[in-house]
Amino acid sequence: MKTKNYFKIKDVIKKMGTRNIIVSMLVFLVTIAVTGIAGYSFYRTTKGNINLQGKLNVVQSAKEFDAYLLIRKNTVILAGHVVDEMIKRGRSNSEILEYMEAESVSIKRTIDKDYTGLYGWINHEYLDGVGWVPDEDYVPTERPWYLETISDDRDITFVRPYLDEQTKTVLTTMSQTLSDGVSVIALDVTLSRIEEITEELARHAAGTLGIVLDDTGQVIAHSDRSELGKNYLEESGTLGAALAEKLFREKAREFELRFDGRNYMVFTEEIEGGWQAISLINTRVFYRPLTIVLSLMTLFMLLEAYVFISVIYNQSAKNLAIASAEEAHSASQAKSRFLSQMSHEIRTPINAIIGLDTIALNDETISPRTREELNKIGASARHLLSIINDILDMSRIESGRMPLKEDVFSFREFLEQICIIIDGQCEDKGLQFEFIRVEPLNEHYIGDSMKLKQSLINILGNSVKFTEPPGKVTFTVEQKSFENDKAILCFTIHDTGIGMDKEFIPKLFEAFSQEDSGNTSRYGGSGLGMAITGSFIKILGGEIKVESEKGVGSIFTVTVPLSKVNEVDYQKTEKEELPAQDFSLAGLHILIAEDQEMNAEILAELLEIEEADSEWAENGQRAVEIFETSNPGQFDAILMDMRMPVMDGLTATREIRKLSRPDAQEIPIIALSANAFEEDVKQCLQAGMNAHLPKPVDIDKLKETLNEMIRQR
Repeated sequence: MKTKNYFKIKDVIKKMGTRNIIVSMLVFLVTIAVTGIAGYSFYRTTKGNINLQGKLNVVQSAKEFDAYLLIRKNTVILAGHVVDEMIKRGRSNSEILEYMEAESVSIKRTIDKDYTGLYGWINHEYLDGVGWVPDEDYVPTERPWYLETISDDRDITFVRPYLDEQTKTVLTTMSQTLSDGVSVIALDVTLSRIEEITEELARHAAGTLGIVLDDTGQVIAHSDRSELGKNYLEESGTLGAALAEKLFREKAREFELRFDGRNYMVFTEEIEGGWQAISLINTRVFYRPLTIVLSLMTLFMLLEAYVFISVIYNQSAKNLAIASAEEAHSASQAKSRFLSQMSHEIRTPINAIIGLDTIALNDETISPRTREELNKIGASARHLLSIINDILDMSRIESGRMPLKEDVFSFREFLEQICIIIDGQCEDKGLQFEFIRVEPLNEHYIGDSMKLKQSLINILGNSVKFTEPPGKVTFTVEQKSFENDKAILCFTIHDTGIGMDKEFIPKLFEAFSQEDSGNTSRYGGSGLGMAITGSFIKILGGEIKVESEKGVGSIFTVTVPLSKVNEVDYQKTEKEELPAQDFSLAGLHILIAEDQEMNAEILAELLEIEEADSEWAENGQRAVEIFETSNPGQFDAILMDMRMPVMDGLTATREIRKLSRPDAQEIPIIALSANAFEEDVKQCLQAGMNAHLPKPVDIDKLKETLNEMIRQR
């Protein structure tokens, strides 16, 4: 029997040829290697995503913690300054007490309903802003709040927090020594909001714990309330003890932690009071998709082995084996591109994730489970992009670097675009949407339509989000008046949603502000949308008024000045005059200027899906050379990155426009760049580009833009 098999294999080898067998074996080994590299790349990318998520979590939480504590800290500083001045001017303790009582009422009404009031040791007498009278055995100068403050050289002392056993709430005292060196003013602060923030973090980010420790290792906030009040430095054999060991004794700030057979990644940020905000991530949750992918890869390799053996024993399967090997190699390349190392810029890896996700979803052979996972990846990446955009917008607003555009725009199209979005959201949720247009209104206005549109969509989107079926959202627009060459436009958004308490309305446009912390988990959101909206409307020179009643609904009234356009003199653009038609990219030849090879390959595949051909230039100088040596009309468009080595996209565009050939001035050059701010768009247009599209690439928007550019040409 063995002899028979030996000769059978020998005959197959003879029939196929030694060269073909060696090539088949090499292809098989390379495929295994590529699959292994792809798996490792997926691991590295997943780890990078964990790092990004952890850093975002801890930075955002720390910002909220600091904002919460800073208000209370400033309250103590202000009160201390006033009392200090009163002492210096010889005011009596009764006058000082009268001030403390009035200030305590004001604080409780405007800042925090849980405040217990100002108190302190003033001019050798205990004064309490809410009238609390201590027992006879109560000696203020022997209490921790007094002793720690007197011995502390900081401006504000954060007295060691403690857990109230009755309310299960952690409290601390913020206090200050006055200029006489013996008087102390203090304020008890409940840390319930900080506790809520840690719980929200755990609810929104799977596998994540939010923790806050004071400088002694005591837990003052935790996603798990049973951990409150524990001191991790005094424990042993627990996750908290292992965490404190790394954090306090080894002075680690960002580290990996293994405990009880589980791996964690830990990210920390110091906040007010010398406390530590901590985001602790269970990596098992993030690596679960990796396990699924590796299992699929293993099955894929077994399938390859089966195909390889079939080729060896059956010459008739040769063509099928070659096709399978080529398909496997192509799939491995796509995975490698998708799983490449994340760059230092935020938008670049998101561009890769969304682009490869779109390509993979076009593969009809993937399983329903894999399609579901890919959809989740795409949704998560787009959500992360929206959060990053909000954070970048807020950063630019706070730094005063948010430019204002003054462009002519079609008011009819502006309103139609908003209504299409909101009407679709209402229909999906089962709400009634009504749009009311009060004439007369101009056909065109001058202003920053993008900021105004984003602001109105944010407000309308919130109305949809916080209104339950069968509720109603009404959007009304009218021109109220005409002042100083400006038309005053009034936009009214009325919903029948959950409404707000009147006390919360002044805080509505503060960053990360929410009336009910439970709404965050129920309705989602970054907590920045309304803050950005308020800032945008202010930049536009307008104002927002809010009326709301709990359980009844809300009314937002936005008034914005816009310059009118002389409709008689205004000429329609070529874009408006062009007839609408369907557009395909099939048959187009496009030059891609992109220094990141992975990004170029992703864009090429997206274009290939649309049946368009492309050629890659790895920098601006190479793009100029390829275009200059090409035949006139060989390329239909150029997709140009802004930042590239050797020569950047702006310089490359200027060089192309200066070429003395017939298509140098006419060929559409479209910027595709992670530089997505308005000043970047302006630079691109000034350099001679026809349009600017931000990364991640939206293939539908790219098709629309190419349609417009090529039709105009």
